[in-house]
Amino acid sequence: MKLLLPVGVLVFAAGACCCCGDFGDDFDPASLGLPTTPEFTVPAAGGATAIIPAGHNVRVLSIQSDDAYYADRANIEGRECVTTADTTINDGFQGGAVSCGTDSYDFYKATLVDVGVAPATAGAVDGARAKESVPSGARVKILDVATDDAYYSDRANIVGKLCTTQEATSLKDVEWHGGSINCDDGSTYYFYKAALEKQ
Repeated sequence: MKLLLPVGVLVFAAGACCCCGDFGDDFDPASLGLPTTPEFTVPAAGGATAIIPAGHNVRVLSIQSDDAYYADRANIEGRECVTTADTTINDGFQGGAVSCGTDSYDFYKATLVDVGVAPATAGAVDGARAKESVPSGARVKILDVATDDAYYSDRANIVGKLCTTQEATSLKDVEWHGGSINCDDGSTYYFYKAALEKQ
C-alpha cells in the first residue's frame, strides 16, 4: 500500500531545502538572545606602555630583529639588568641603556619587564658601582662607559679591564667617574663618565 502526501507538503519541503545553504549567512545569535563569542585581540607586540626610570631592575624578555643586539639575543634574553637611564618607547618596545653585571647594552627595541627599584647598597649601585670618589692609586675594574663619554663606542673592548686610577676621580650623576686611568694591559683612558668597581 503506497502512502500519498498532499502536493502542498512536497512543495514546502523542497522550498525549505533550497534555502538551507544560505541560512547560516544571515544568522545573528544576538538577535535571538543567544550568547556570542567575543573577538580575540592580540596584544600589541612588546607591550611597553610606560617609560622605565633609571635605577630600576629589569628582566630582558626579548630583543627585536631590528635591534643591534638581535644576533646575540640568546645570551641576553632572560638576564636581570639595571637601567642606567630612563627608557624610551619605540613601536611598543623599550629602548635605552642597561647594565647587566659586567655587560652593558643600549637597546633600540627590546621587551623589558620592570621588577622594581634597584636596592641601594653602601658605596655601590647594582652591588658593585662605586658611588664615592675613588682616590688616586686605587685598583678598579671598569664596569661601564656612559653614552656621552668619548670612549662609549669602544666600550666592548674596555668594560672588564682592571686598572689603577692616576688621580682622584670626579663623581657625576651618582655613579659615573671621570679622570685618568692606567690599565693592566698598557692602555690609558681619560674618562668623562665611566662606572668603576673598587678592587
